[in-house]
Amino acid sequence: MRAVGLVIALALATPAGASEQAEFPISNRAAFEAELRAAILANGDVIADALAGPQPAKSEMQQYIEDDLSLLESLTPELLAGRDLALFTADDCAECMAAARELKDLTDTYGLTFIQHDLSTPQAAAWAAQLGLDEAPFYVLPNMILRGHMPAVVLQKYLAKP
Repeated sequence: MRAVGLVIALALATPAGASEQAEFPISNRAAFEAELRAAILANGDVIADALAGPQPAKSEMQQYIEDDLSLLESLTPELLAGRDLALFTADDCAECMAAARELKDLTDTYGLTFIQHDLSTPQAAAWAAQLGLDEAPFYVLPNMILRGHMPAVVLQKYLAKP
């Protein structure tokens, strides 16, 4: 605890304090520097945490991930209807039309199937709302959602079966 206090005190030191340090007798300054070095080495995690700033707890983030995956798992049978993936599109959406064409070519290449849901239908809009998505296109796979129009090279990564 003494070392942490020392590190904090040094962090709050003013330039005037720095000039006072220069006036330390050589033996005191060497001892001070040795103590400071030891404090920093012993408590590097404190300094790293202070520099990193506040971050959500890992367990909290893990809970969000698990909740999202659980929701996706519960909706997958209806969303995919036995297909490998679903594409959600909207009317008058040029990106949606391009996504559908590219996805058709890719699924043919990989021997996969997809279902297209139009967000103008009440059921598709309800699913999108449950998933927290309001902008088309987006893709739903059994264990993930891809937002926005994905280039073919990106989709290939997710569609290629090992």
